[in-house]
Amino acid sequence: MLSVILALLAVPFLALGDQLVPEGCPRLDVPGDMLVQVLGAPITLNCLDGELEPNGTIHWKLDDKPVGPQLGQREMVGGKLLLKSVQHSDSGNYTCYLDGRPVKTLPLLVVDPPEEPVCSCRRKSFISSVCCEWSFQRKPPPQTKAVLLVRQLQKEETFQRPCQYLQGSQKFSCHLNLGEDDDSLYLVFLCVDNGVVRKSSKAYQFKGFEVLQPDPPTNITVTAVNKSPHWLNVTWKDPPSWNSIYYRLQFELRYRAEKTSTYTIIQRKDRHSLIISDALRGMRHVVQIRAREEFNHGRWSEWSKEITGTPWTETNSFAAETELFISTQVPTTSDDYNESLSRENPEGVTNTLPVPGSTHSPYTFLLAGGSLVLGMILFIGIILRYRKKSKLTALKESKPDVLPPYSLGPLVPEKPQSTTVLVPFISPSVSASSSEPTNTPGHSGKDIVDLQSPYDITNRDYFFPR
Repeated sequence: MLSVILALLAVPFLALGDQLVPEGCPRLDVPGDMLVQVLGAPITLNCLDGELEPNGTIHWKLDDKPVGPQLGQREMVGGKLLLKSVQHSDSGNYTCYLDGRPVKTLPLLVVDPPEEPVCSCRRKSFISSVCCEWSFQRKPPPQTKAVLLVRQLQKEETFQRPCQYLQGSQKFSCHLNLGEDDDSLYLVFLCVDNGVVRKSSKAYQFKGFEVLQPDPPTNITVTAVNKSPHWLNVTWKDPPSWNSIYYRLQFELRYRAEKTSTYTIIQRKDRHSLIISDALRGMRHVVQIRAREEFNHGRWSEWSKEITGTPWTETNSFAAETELFISTQVPTTSDDYNESLSRENPEGVTNTLPVPGSTHSPYTFLLAGGSLVLGMILFIGIILRYRKKSKLTALKESKPDVLPPYSLGPLVPEKPQSTTVLVPFISPSVSASSSEPTNTPGHSGKDIVDLQSPYDITNRDYFFPR
């Protein structure tokens, strides 16, 4: 409710402030050893403090060059030189001569009308001062001065703060010290004086917390994550100007692939690292980060500088070795190929093969056709070999494993061996049937041997006598 009341009160306060400026801007102490005039304005240069004597002669020089009357531009009246509309070329040192003797030298500087200042204020942290700046379009003359006119609504007081000209950044900078918890409403004006004309900026209204805008984060790193082709590890630190451990920041990170224009945005509070898990494989990415007070006081900082990083990629060593092998076996240019042929054929024999390098040369088709024919021949040979081996295996399995019932006789007749006849010590009993001679032709009675020998296991009478 209080903020609404202050905002309503600020409206007439702004109108009142615009009415008081530029009349309210103080005249600044500009160095007076030089005459300054705005472009297009008239100026009069006096040679003598009194009247010129009747017989006296006066003439002027601008940087050792004579200056005379010029219709519509210069006029000499008595001891005075009137410049009706000064230009930049009129700047310089004017020297007055009386009867050939120098009397005085007046430096003149012609300047452009001052720009209307545009004031903007920001605060880098709660314990930093408020910095109000003006970045001009045209460089002002060296004697230009600026001051910050400050008014506070609650206390109804007005005070000034000096401004410094920063040569490196080409701007005027003014500082206003506020307390850490000061969220009062302020109204400021930037007054500029170039020695001739004074100008003031429009009223700039702010509250102590509203102008809080930290610097971008620093020490940003983007590194790949091992064996993760879609991950990037991002780390950063608070800006050095955020010089407080009691107040924290929130961060916003945006990233994109380098070849695209669409950003992906992620927010983090009180953290200084982030894993990007949806990066494109093998592509370089651009990352930027900005910061803001953790409770959304003030504004976001500017985006940081672009930091690039590429996700982890697995190197294909086999492809690299193949490429190296090809590059060492085949010349890459026609000159290298001709040089290699000349070393291999020193006698100058003409080689009918074309130079490699053309993707559609006859040598390429010949090599491809030969490789295809050789592959087909090897394939057919393997098939025939396999079929022959299969037949031999089937024939071997069909043969019987039992040896034949007869064996081949020896080519050389065996030597006859003597037969040993066993004679029993006990003569066997002669049966009545055995006393009769056998009339078998071709055999005598002596040759007939009783088949039933006393030692035969079938002769029961021998083993079991009656």
